[in-house]
Amino acid sequence: MTHIAFKHLNTVWLVLVALILLWLLFNPEIVSRESLSEFLNGLGAMALLVYVLVLLSRAILMIPSTPFVLAGAISFPDMPIVVWLISAAGVVVGAFLVYSFPSFGSYDEYLEQKYPDKIAFLKEKMQGKYAFWIVVGWAFSPLVPTDAVCYVAGMAKMSYKKMITPLLIGQLPLATIYIFLGTEIGEWLRI
Repeated sequence: MTHIAFKHLNTVWLVLVALILLWLLFNPEIVSRESLSEFLNGLGAMALLVYVLVLLSRAILMIPSTPFVLAGAISFPDMPIVVWLISAAGVVVGAFLVYSFPSFGSYDEYLEQKYPDKIAFLKEKMQGKYAFWIVVGWAFSPLVPTDAVCYVAGMAKMSYKKMITPLLIGQLPLATIYIFLGTEIGEWLRI
């Protein structure tokens, strides 16, 4: 009975995410760094709290963190270390949520039955001797969504501890660059 309930919960969640992503596809300005920064600036004293909550939960909707990190740097130019720490916490929480997703509603079992060769290949790579460097490279690449490597690691049953360290090594230098760029963009916009 609980398996059926989780299966339906998973379907409802996936439909909700699909609808939100479709809405964002037709309204991309909503998640631009400028609109996010404007939204945060309009919140006054609550802006930092809202920023923390958004960065910690954005992975649930599979929204990339880059616009949020840039918006935080623009909105809080005097607090780059705080924005960096919030970004790091967002990476860890987001990684955990996405890493845990494959088993939610038995979605991993469905994919393993539907694509056995591809899943076996991913498992081999993510459990092989180069798994650490695959995760670092994947997380460091600005063209590839970081959440995807967490999802693949979850499907491949790579341990969370083995995934999170290389993920942070790859992701946090990018966050540092984004925060620096966002602060500079913020200063330029305030001139």
